[in-house]
Amino acid sequence: MRNALGFFAVFALIVAALMLGIGLLAPNLLPNPDDRGQFVFLIILVTMISTGIFSGSRARIGLALRQGVIWIGIFLLLVTLFAFRQDFVFVGKKVMGELSPSRPQALSDLGEVNQSGSAVAIRKASDGHFWAEGSVNNTHVRFMVDTGASKVALTLSDARRAGYRKEDLHFVVPVNTASGQVFAAPIQIETLSIGGLGVRNVDALVLDKGLDTSLLGMSYLGRLSRFEASRDQLILRR
Repeated sequence: MRNALGFFAVFALIVAALMLGIGLLAPNLLPNPDDRGQFVFLIILVTMISTGIFSGSRARIGLALRQGVIWIGIFLLLVTLFAFRQDFVFVGKKVMGELSPSRPQALSDLGEVNQSGSAVAIRKASDGHFWAEGSVNNTHVRFMVDTGASKVALTLSDARRAGYRKEDLHFVVPVNTASGQVFAAPIQIETLSIGGLGVRNVDALVLDKGLDTSLLGMSYLGRLSRFEASRDQLILRR
């Protein structure tokens, strides 16, 4: 009992000294009480595990020492991950942007300064087009960005998933497509969102033929404050 109390007294002094050292030498490492609390919990957890290993291995000092070195390495790795967790999140988002170019990313996630309100970036796909993952009335839709289209155009399958029934649509608007002239049904989308940039009451057309993928046209893009395309990315700004 006395040994246990002595151990925890020494342990408390070590933790206090460690927190004081961090506060003096690296004040930005743990900027708020929540971070400091999580860090202390991490130390306690690793110490309890390593203490159990040492206590169970008294007869095998060599093995205990090797296990101790391993746990010290794990402890240092956990501290490093904790200290640089925001950087790892940033790198993860960059990697996801490369793997899924149609997934809109906030400019702040890409390390860019956003001075004009909400903005997202979409990377150009390998086929040379800009593809955007968005939602129509809270239903996922994958668009190809088409600045030459005056209105957003939905395929019939995407329109159905978004809640529009074919029997309620009136295909009366002539539209020229690569397959020739077809007739489209005018609708008004309640909410269309790309990367959190939501626009309400967007005029759109539904095509039951002649369209392989839904198009993000000017009836949405023109409602934004600005959009700009560079060689490898498209930036949308609200």
